[in-house]
Amino acid sequence: MIDYLLQKDMSIKKVKFSLDPDGETWIEHSVKENIIKDDDFSGYYTEFELSGRSSDRKGRTINIQKETGFVGFVLSLNWTEVVSHDVIHLQQEIIRCLVDLYHTMTFEYAFIGHEIEVEIHPDEFEKCLQDQHAFPVALIGKGNHIDIYYGDVGIDGLSSQERRMECLKVKR
Repeated sequence: MIDYLLQKDMSIKKVKFSLDPDGETWIEHSVKENIIKDDDFSGYYTEFELSGRSSDRKGRTINIQKETGFVGFVLSLNWTEVVSHDVIHLQQEIIRCLVDLYHTMTFEYAFIGHEIEVEIHPDEFEKCLQDQHAFPVALIGKGNHIDIYYGDVGIDGLSSQERRMECLKVKR
């Protein structure tokens, strides 16, 4: 993940995490030279604040969610950033970033949406996606390609879009 951020001229500015599952005791500190300590991953609700080339876009964070049998990463964008841009253009920009990230750090699935949580085990995601169509955009890593599913609405939760699936070949 750090290699990918460096390629995009971004860095980790701060880390924050809870020492307990109830979120009552928090640790927060600055990160220098993208060096993250092992202790930063030992807590709960770990959040990294990003800075760099897109530092004009406030509120970008990466949260790590530990679930049973898998770990999820959530890239959060500031809501005003989403609604102040052409939603379809921003959505495609995020898809390109996720495809780029897949070259560095493969993932089983990724999705883009508004106020969506990482809760579905990777083994169940594709079936859930086909049954519910609950995500504006979902990507499923398949080794040498990525299946990209588009739901009925864009990432703002308001704009309509055509439901479809695309298959994108990736060089590994």
